[in-house]
Amino acid sequence: MDNRIKLCEIDSFSDRDVLKVEHPFQSEKTVVIIKKNGQYYSYENVCPHFSVQLDYRSGQFSIYKNEVIMCAHHSALFDIETGLCIDGPCKGQHLVKIDHELIGQQLFMK
Repeated sequence: MDNRIKLCEIDSFSDRDVLKVEHPFQSEKTVVIIKKNGQYYSYENVCPHFSVQLDYRSGQFSIYKNEVIMCAHHSALFDIETGLCIDGPCKGQHLVKIDHELIGQQLFMK
């Protein structure tokens, strides 16, 4: 029996570099998945500063030069590859990483 939890289809990105999906286990949270140089990085869509979502409108995120994602509420900047806050009110803290694996054209939670 296949018990993998699918996060998304790669086709869902189309011309976007960032995607918001429902969290498979926590209905009050979502997951942000960022495509960078053919790699995918996924985190809980929660800023560690005040536990607010990173997007400024549902599914719309501020990404700068495909290097950092910015919290729309407090302007904290997070490194896409590590989730580390490199500037802002929660500098030194991390986004919560969601481990995943790419199988074919689908991302699954590990």
